[in-house]
Amino acid sequence: MNAFSYFRRLLSLITIENQQFKASIAERGAELQSLVNKTDNYDYIWNGDKTFWNRHAPILFPAIGKSNEDQYRLGAKTFPMGQHGFARDYDFEVSDHSDSAATFTQHQNSETLKKFPFKYTLAVTYMLTEDGLSIHYTVTNDDSNSMPFALGFHPAFNVALKADGSFDDYDLTVEPLNSPLQRFGIGPVPFRNGDVEDIAGAEGNKLPLTHDLLDGGLVILANSEISKATLSSPHHKHSLTLDINDFPYLTIWSPEHKKAPFIAVEPFDGLPDQAGEPSDWYTKLGNTTLSAGANKQLALKVELH
Repeated sequence: MNAFSYFRRLLSLITIENQQFKASIAERGAELQSLVNKTDNYDYIWNGDKTFWNRHAPILFPAIGKSNEDQYRLGAKTFPMGQHGFARDYDFEVSDHSDSAATFTQHQNSETLKKFPFKYTLAVTYMLTEDGLSIHYTVTNDDSNSMPFALGFHPAFNVALKADGSFDDYDLTVEPLNSPLQRFGIGPVPFRNGDVEDIAGAEGNKLPLTHDLLDGGLVILANSEISKATLSSPHHKHSLTLDINDFPYLTIWSPEHKKAPFIAVEPFDGLPDQAGEPSDWYTKLGNTTLSAGANKQLALKVELH
């Protein structure tokens, strides 16, 4: 595929809309490109300016994070794997489309089989509701062998776009919280170091957001009981709540030392590698292993305020 065809495909968008909201999704990676409140034309999703980060809200599959030596193991065999897997870099088929919902489906191809030797189906449905966006994922193992994987959603949300607020005005409030707010230790970035530590600056179930906090790398919350997370600022009328009950981990990220005007709030079903040797995906912490013919369904909701 030449460069022109690549970018034409990348910009091939599917639009869904209801009375309150409008969203666009690219066929490349089934990546959410925009999520707009029609009342004032406010877009919650980062615009993809390459000065800071040229993506919007990619789907992470079958890996989350960077692999040690850009490799992983399946037992005694080693395979290459790029950061966050590969689903975001290939086209999805639009298998269903109505005014307010669309379903995108991806299968293995000759290139993915060299990195991930499994036949699979990844289906993603976006549906606008009266209070936001519902997303449903189904991963199916179409292979005859057990298939390990991780899946994550990496949406970047706009902050500090208006004159009435700034990045440091925002808080992330999580619920429920049954113990002090903790994170997986990071080091070297972007790998886990194997530790779990309290988050300095947390105020009960509220985490004030600062560039200083995120300049040390991604913050992966270790409190698995969290089912909701709200991103809000007292100086901005728009806020959002992520309902992530199906996802055991939540990550916060903004590009290190760039003072970017967005923050990614990312539900993870899986974890990045711990620093060291390439990991065996059959035993890696956080991974799911599906038996032949089985599937796993995950859902989340972005409530927009």
